[in-house]
Amino acid sequence: MDNIVNFDTLLALIDDHDDEVFFAVRDRLLAAGPDILPVLEYALSSSFNLLQHDRLEQIINHLKISKLIDKTAKWANSEEKTLLDGWILLSSVHYPTILPEKIEQLIQRIYLDIWIEFNESLTSIEKVAIINHIFYNIYHFELNLADMNAPENCLLNNLLVSRKGNQLSLATLYCILAKKLNLPIHPLSIGQFVILGYYEPEIAKEVYGDDSHPYLFYINMEHKGAILGAKELEFVVHDIKEGTSENIVPLNEGRHIKQLLTLLKNSYLSKGFTDKAAVTSQLIDKLYKF
Repeated sequence: MDNIVNFDTLLALIDDHDDEVFFAVRDRLLAAGPDILPVLEYALSSSFNLLQHDRLEQIINHLKISKLIDKTAKWANSEEKTLLDGWILLSSVHYPTILPEKIEQLIQRIYLDIWIEFNESLTSIEKVAIINHIFYNIYHFELNLADMNAPENCLLNNLLVSRKGNQLSLATLYCILAKKLNLPIHPLSIGQFVILGYYEPEIAKEVYGDDSHPYLFYINMEHKGAILGAKELEFVVHDIKEGTSENIVPLNEGRHIKQLLTLLKNSYLSKGFTDKAAVTSQLIDKLYKF
């Protein structure tokens, strides 16, 4: 805004009953951008005028969406983006007040429960078995079979509290934990199906031959982290009718979050939440290069 007097004048006109006046005021406030959010939120907290309150909420929500879209674009273009940060941004569509520090505390607790069971003598498969035990048997993470289309299945904070999600969200959390544990577990896409691969190219060559994929084994999130060899993976892929394992595509952070956003958008549409689906579409647009 040009100065505080102009801003106070605009606030005073928000509840004007002439729609043209309100639209002009709204456009001026929106043009000021997310930087004015603290002032608008203070005005909202001290407003006792119902019309003014509703209109302030509309403007604030619009600016918050703009801020989220900008943050997503910055995340997409960052050289240091993480899966966790991208997932927190995605979850902000549904939960604008999500607290990253609380999310990190909950994930850290799971990580420590796994880490304390590790030692240097364990093989790769033994380490994955420990993760599976903590993840599925101690924390009881599972597929939400009662409502697979629920948007909440895609949201990080909801998953950490309810322990219920979809295949992709479970795989995403598993990958975040694996990265903290310094394990080479990578998300892989076969069509719409996501499986995790344990990246050990040299050993994989010895076991499967020079032309094999660089993954020693695979982890199936739909069956409580079941460990699969290359042949078992072929059977799984055949059953889900997603082509063959030759169609495996590694998911980097951007592609991974884009796939999760697409699933979230489809979940919103299936439930009739068209406004949130539209916001999700705008976030997907910012990941166009993935």
